Amino acid sequence: MQQEGFLGDGSLCMFNVYEASVIWDGQVRTIEINESETDPLVGMGLLEGYELTIQGIAGGLVTIKALP
Repeated sequence: MQQEGFLGDGSLCMFNVYEASVIWDGQVRTIEINESETDPLVGMGLLEGYELTIQGIAGGLVTIKALP
């Protein structure tokens, strides 16, 4: 399947979309994956209900924890 999506610069792009199962916080979840030629990204849908903390320095710590 293909799907349109907007990039960070506002341009429109077509992505191949795949379905996969991941283990997230000990639970199996079915997610959609948009194919791209870049480093893997975590979508906001997967982060719903979690707190994301990022240290804005090279090699900085990234933590994801469930919200109460």
